[in-house]
Amino acid sequence: VASVTVGVQPTSLAVDRYGRLWTVTDGGYEDSPYGYEAPSLFRIDPEKFTIEKEFKFRLGNSPCELQTNGDGSLLYWVDDDIWCMDVDAERLPVRPFLERRDTKYYGLTVSPSTGDVYVADAIDYQQQGMIYRYTPEGELADEFYVGITPGAFCWK
Repeated sequence: VASVTVGVQPTSLAVDRYGRLWTVTDGGYEDSPYGYEAPSLFRIDPEKFTIEKEFKFRLGNSPCELQTNGDGSLLYWVDDDIWCMDVDAERLPVRPFLERRDTKYYGLTVSPSTGDVYVADAIDYQQQGMIYRYTPEGELADEFYVGITPGAFCWK
């Protein structure tokens, strides 16, 4: 029906409280036939299908797993650390919401009812993974083991 051109390799989509569409790109990789550039976070007007704003990351960053909280007022993503940004912000945050542990954050979701942030940890891709649950304020609420390489969540 329509299309909009964003950066190299968009990885996820989210809709905010105003009905705006967001996507994050990972920028590709060196020697990729599709290109390599600094990744970006894009805010898209879904009616005009135009880019309203682009937030550029540094070359080499790898943002992914873009999510919103229950009321669509906050964006979350993984880029080594877990990052959080108000949908009305004018620039990317300078400090992470959650700093990375000595591990591999592999999945992310936010509870639509409580705002709790769930982070999937693949650990080493061979043993059981771990899920960390944080409060909306970033306090660790609990953690528990799950299957190997957890990476996706579903809310019902």
